[in-house]
Amino acid sequence: MNNKNKRFLIALLRFHGDIVLTIPMISEIKRNFPNAVIDFLVYEGTGAILHDDPRINNILEANYSSKSNFLMRIVKEIKLLRELKSSNYDYGVFLTTQWRMALMARCLGKAKTAGVDDTKRKKSGWVDSFSAIFPEAGKKHIIERNLSSLEALDLEVNFNRIESKIFISKNTVDSVKELIKDYSIGKKYCVLHPVSRREVKQWKKEYFVEVIDYFSNKGFKVVMSSGPEISEITYLNEIESMCKTKLINLGGKTSLIQLAELIKNAHFFIALDSVASHLGAAVGARGLALFGPSKVENWRPWSEDISVISRSNKEELCSLHGHLEGKRRQCLCYISSQRVINEIGKLIN
Repeated sequence: MNNKNKRFLIALLRFHGDIVLTIPMISEIKRNFPNAVIDFLVYEGTGAILHDDPRINNILEANYSSKSNFLMRIVKEIKLLRELKSSNYDYGVFLTTQWRMALMARCLGKAKTAGVDDTKRKKSGWVDSFSAIFPEAGKKHIIERNLSSLEALDLEVNFNRIESKIFISKNTVDSVKELIKDYSIGKKYCVLHPVSRREVKQWKKEYFVEVIDYFSNKGFKVVMSSGPEISEITYLNEIESMCKTKLINLGGKTSLIQLAELIKNAHFFIALDSVASHLGAAVGARGLALFGPSKVENWRPWSEDISVISRSNKEELCSLHGHLEGKRRQCLCYISSQRVINEIGKLIN
């Protein structure tokens, strides 16, 4: 095998949870090329979960298209394209289907590149921008789809031993120990991450309250977590105000990598279809994920230690959302708090 320092670019312009699902790609690239240099291209702020990973050389950031004025966006995009062009990559993997990905792939020059075979991207302007096209997930997991992009570039991929472990530095471990000490969390605790970036993936606040009160009365320290957004912190504060028992509200107080370490040492966690579920899988935690509109076969946490409650289409549509169109009618209202309590009981017993 040629152990030359092959240079890889993995480009994924989506959300934090999607970034977690690329970690097995790093392991497979390193298995093929132990000395590979791996760069990531992600949206601003979404690469934080990779900061502790020593296998990553550099994390490049792209602007969200809708979050900057047109002129500033063009200037930054040109600067980014020039940086990509001068980086002399040997391989480029483009995991999302924005048209800017095609332009970025063309900037890599002689590099072997792979793009997604998307139903809306059948024209030559897309297909001809890449050396190879790999299929969308279909009924496979997104992790398997991501790995198939490496197969399209003629790398060997071991689908029977997918390594999805997240790297957590000693500094992060120590900071979480201090957090646990400062908030008197102790050892018998669970983590609830009751927020998702998309409203259609939310569960009822009242149900979270019932679950929190139940496990608090069972002797668990219940820790709630969220991102730094004001809307998420406010949501957690509202849940806390409704509880009859005390909890530890860490809304906005942890980084994603700290959250991963916190979940790792918990007795269990409960989360929605969000980054927290994927973090739980990546650290080998036990837990429960609640799914509504997302396809479970594509997006479930990659772990046998995490249960999933999902809509089977046998449940009745609720009165609040059943009349709505599209994904909004696939709400989580059909999941009762007792069902969640029972499922966690199976996990911890």
